[in-house]
Amino acid sequence: MYAFSMKRQNIWGIASLALILSVLFVGIYFLYNTKRPAVADSIDGDTDETSESQEMYAANIASALATPKAVYQISSSTPQFVIFSFDGSKDVSMLDETLAFEQKMQNENKPLHFTYFINAAYFLTSKNSQLYKSPEAASGTSLIGFSDSLADIALRVQEFNKAFTMGNEIGSHTAGHFNGSNWSYDKWKQEFNSFFSLMTNVQQNNPSLHINAPTFLQNIDGFRAPNLGVDDNLYKVLGESGFTHDSSGVNANDAWPSKDAYGVWHIPLGLIILGTDKRPVISMDYNIWTRQSNAQEKAVKGTPLWNKYFDDVETAYMNYFDTNYNENRSPIVIADHFSKWNDGVYWEAMKTFAENVCGRPNVQCVTFKDVVKYLNTVGAPAKI
Repeated sequence: MYAFSMKRQNIWGIASLALILSVLFVGIYFLYNTKRPAVADSIDGDTDETSESQEMYAANIASALATPKAVYQISSSTPQFVIFSFDGSKDVSMLDETLAFEQKMQNENKPLHFTYFINAAYFLTSKNSQLYKSPEAASGTSLIGFSDSLADIALRVQEFNKAFTMGNEIGSHTAGHFNGSNWSYDKWKQEFNSFFSLMTNVQQNNPSLHINAPTFLQNIDGFRAPNLGVDDNLYKVLGESGFTHDSSGVNANDAWPSKDAYGVWHIPLGLIILGTDKRPVISMDYNIWTRQSNAQEKAVKGTPLWNKYFDDVETAYMNYFDTNYNENRSPIVIADHFSKWNDGVYWEAMKTFAENVCGRPNVQCVTFKDVVKYLNTVGAPAKI
């Protein structure tokens, strides 16, 4: 009887252990396999870009490649515009680094200005995130998170004010970084209202710390959509809201910008041909990072892999420049983020490219706003 009781206790013990392990396994499975919003990792804590679907990315590439190539009436005096831009805005130290590089270029007589497309979510903290009401999710939800602290918000305002006074452009990248490619007119309107409300009321929303007035908000009239997700409702809202230009498209065939029915100039990103396999990729660091290392941190500065990544990107940028400069002189658009993926290789490639082309005769490294001023005054070259 005693032996049977011990066996029964052992059986129950084994069964209980098996049950516990099963529950633990199921919990771990759901923890790692539940679908969540995809957010790109960043080695410096900035998550400016979320992953776009492969279907959307392929569609952008295919649409750009299918556009017939046009020839324009240009001359040797037609300016070659080169536009360097950033999406996001969280890492203030990265902002300072870009401004230091801009000053260096000025000192070398290679004038350059940047365009920064910012997210309003970075002007709230998680404690007051409920002030943001996204069209896609519950109040207080942002796909890129919020500012780490109030002190960061104050510093971010201060440094963007400085960037603005130095001649750089500040544009909108929405508030919470949602993909609006299927949004209604009302959803886009809500997101733009949120963006301007959060930015204008940054001191009111964060009353416990003094924050300088965000003077950089003057004349925000440029836009880039998160994930490059657009629809006609977006452009209608942009036109009604006084925006003059958008850089959410992709240009494969050296075309000059065009203006839509809502009065918005479309100044798209380019396609670069990257690496030995010669595959096209959008001229944005996130897309290049995804192509080169599957959005994983693999390269370390000083190693052969890092050097290869750098050489491939720099060569692709220079080929992009040479094609446009020697053919149609259409604007060159390159985009980075405040995230030093692959140990900063894309930021280093951008800087080296800028050093190589800015300051050349008839080459102007300017903002989107500067290009729009030219387009409104001189116009795009006529097609032949």
